Amino acid sequence: MSKIIYRKVRTAPGQKQYLDANKTQVNPAFEQNAAYYVKAVSTETLSLRDMSKHISSHGSPYTAAVVMGVLEAFRSCLLEQLLESKKVKIEGLGTFYVTIANRRGGEKELAKFNIGSMAVGLRLRFLPETAAEEKISQKEFLKKAKFIDVADLANIDESPTSEDDNGVVIDDGNGGENQNQNGGGTNTGDNNGETPSSVAAPTISGASPFALQTEVTLSAADGAAIHYTTDGSVPTSESQTYSAPFVLSSTTVVKAIAIKDGVSSDVASKTFTKSSSSNDD
Repeated sequence: MSKIIYRKVRTAPGQKQYLDANKTQVNPAFEQNAAYYVKAVSTETLSLRDMSKHISSHGSPYTAAVVMGVLEAFRSCLLEQLLESKKVKIEGLGTFYVTIANRRGGEKELAKFNIGSMAVGLRLRFLPETAAEEKISQKEFLKKAKFIDVADLANIDESPTSEDDNGVVIDDGNGGENQNQNGGGTNTGDNNGETPSSVAAPTISGASPFALQTEVTLSAADGAAIHYTTDGSVPTSESQTYSAPFVLSSTTVVKAIAIKDGVSSDVASKTFTKSSSSNDD
């Protein structure tokens, strides 16, 4: 029987931060808009090998090893076909396809357009099946689910991982979704003009330890503004905006956040240490 495990959390629209229902929050700005929502909880992550064993256990005439071989071949061929500018449709499930991530700001002059510098990445997208007889939209999927509060279960590991995409999804009332924590929705567009579900923390680059000085470079997702501090304080939207690499000549803690369409990332932090063996003139 299907079961969707959930837990009650408190969060606010546009906030990546969330809390367990039984915890308190001292940030007034958060409290003003905070409300209770439900967050999906995953009991485990199944590998391709795990899925092979599961498929084989469903009365399949093929062993888990054979199923594993087929799935491995499918994974490889899926990527191959996507990189051939083809969409791959799995009947009853949906369609995989690729979109291009563009450089922030684009290119205003056609004569200067260069695909090598404009395309900064390829994104794998998934569009759920929309055929009436096999539709798996969020509303149709909901009809098949049985909800169980995690508080009624034991031995559920809820520690966050980089693979955790079960976020707090807020329906906008028009059949759309507003994502509030760690992704969790299927984004089928190119993110042009869309509100991002979450923003990745900036990358802080530079040599450490260093002798005399080091150049620091900050980078973030396309379209995101970077704000940073060099005094150890937590950056906000009011902190200095990053526009170009800067130089440090003493031991410094650099902290940075990325903000896109009002959504803020986690704080990235890196300590740049000046070597004690260096001589200051």
